[in-house]
Amino acid sequence: MKRSYKIFALGIFIISFIVGLTTLSDYSINWDEPGHYMRGQAYLHYFLTGKQDYTDLPRIENHYQKSIFEEIPKNIEYKDDSEFRRSIYQYDREIGRRYTYRYFINNDGGHPPLIDILSSFSNYIFYQKLGILGDVQAYHVLIIFISSLLVASAFLFIATSYGLLAGIIASLSIYLYPLFFAESHFNIKDPTQTAFYTFTILFFYLGVLNNRFVWMVLAGIAAGLALGTKFNILFSAFIIMFWIAIVKWRDLRCFRWPFSKKLTFGILFVPIIAIGMIIVSWPNPQENIIKSISFYRTIGSTVQQSKEYYFLGFNTYAIQWIFYTTPLIVLFFGIFGIAYAIIYGRREKHYLSILLLIWLLLPIARVSLPQAGIYGGVRQIMEYIPPLAMLSGIGAFWLHSILVRFAKKHVSYRFLKKKASFFLGFLFILSFLPIVFKLIELHPNENVYFNVFIGGLKGAKEKNISGWGLTLGSAYQQGIDWINKNAEVNADLSLVKGYTQNIPRINIRKDINFGDNYYSGKEKKGEYLMEVTDYFWTLTIPVDKQKYIKMLQPVYELNVEGVPILTIWKNDWVNTKLQYRQ
Repeated sequence: MKRSYKIFALGIFIISFIVGLTTLSDYSINWDEPGHYMRGQAYLHYFLTGKQDYTDLPRIENHYQKSIFEEIPKNIEYKDDSEFRRSIYQYDREIGRRYTYRYFINNDGGHPPLIDILSSFSNYIFYQKLGILGDVQAYHVLIIFISSLLVASAFLFIATSYGLLAGIIASLSIYLYPLFFAESHFNIKDPTQTAFYTFTILFFYLGVLNNRFVWMVLAGIAAGLALGTKFNILFSAFIIMFWIAIVKWRDLRCFRWPFSKKLTFGILFVPIIAIGMIIVSWPNPQENIIKSISFYRTIGSTVQQSKEYYFLGFNTYAIQWIFYTTPLIVLFFGIFGIAYAIIYGRREKHYLSILLLIWLLLPIARVSLPQAGIYGGVRQIMEYIPPLAMLSGIGAFWLHSILVRFAKKHVSYRFLKKKASFFLGFLFILSFLPIVFKLIELHPNENVYFNVFIGGLKGAKEKNISGWGLTLGSAYQQGIDWINKNAEVNADLSLVKGYTQNIPRINIRKDINFGDNYYSGKEKKGEYLMEVTDYFWTLTIPVDKQKYIKMLQPVYELNVEGVPILTIWKNDWVNTKLQYRQ
């Protein structure tokens, strides 16, 4: 591996991390995170202290402890204690002390907790101990770090096999992928799972390629981190088996074991290490794993799309969503990469492009089966992004070589012939500028991006694509910014359908009263009502509120490409539409 590639990869990591860190405060949490962080803090506190609750921690006035589920009392004086900081997700209200270790040890399930614990440890270091990041940002910095490692690793892996240009295009294709860029700031599960999934396959590939036991140990650790985040990593076994069947076909058809003893032990260690990490990090693992399997079976089969997405019994939702939300330049180079894998993949010594093609297709295929379910876009199978991006790098490498040969053969100017490779490579990199400008325009709502094939977000809304405008609640932060700036002193605020925990109370101006009980309905007491207004808005808003909300004129709308994705109303007579004032 060239030393210059390592230096380049380090530069990519640093740039990616700095950009992510400096934009971190532009995003809020997503609505799944409070549960993850409360569980992570409960387990972490138990592992560090042996305590099953937080009685050993002092209570502080600026803790906003009631703010997660209850309104915060008025007229409290908040003091800043620089010697002790406690996260709002170290939650132990007297209602049964329900969100401590004692609660979760008996009421866990769903996704495994390892990434919750790791993000809570990040909060423990950077907020509670060092105080160099805010409470919420200290959880999210871990996502930025892991995502930046993924971008740099993709460059290093592809550049080593296909050259510098291919590596640059691969890293740009991941980093500038709108879904990945946005949610690497606030989605604790999918971007991190995507990174660990990628590391597992790449380490395994390097282990087979170099016959090295140590790469298999690293693959096992990466698989354990992935398994401790989501169970998606289990499907990587099929990707690896398909690839091994191709690359070792000559041995397998003669019934010869294709690996050395050392490598065989390494392969066996991968699941052992991964399962061991789950057992160590998840209290009461046997019962919780059974619950988790039932949870995945439910969300993977019962939540299905409407009939128009099905063709010959197969669900085309994921394929359509990927086609409509992938930047055009990534689609362009990706098509060339897929063609390269099909045409030339069997000529490669270790079938790397074929491995990437299998990796791209399998996550999409598993949610396209007749009984499979997927909803709210494709963040649940975000592991398709790295192989698509790396295939884009390979496609750029192939197209570049074709054009360089053409230029050297047909261009008459000697200077252009000599510099054709450089100029074409430079143009390929510049071709990512349109998506850069688009992300800047959308910021911080990059995850509602749709490309021109459907007419952007406006076209997706007009065609009623299931899940259009879905931000996972991150857009609440922009609504809170408006409230903090414009609401009168001691104003009341309530969400129309969301839970109070969806917004960290520490982000809201201290005098504002925030809680579920401030909704006054037809009494019109002047409270502010806020909600994300995406595809699921009209499907999930409570019926009793629909009648009163439609009578109000919005006081603020967060528009993306002319489509409101968050709306704020003020429930008073002044802002009631004229036809309803009687």
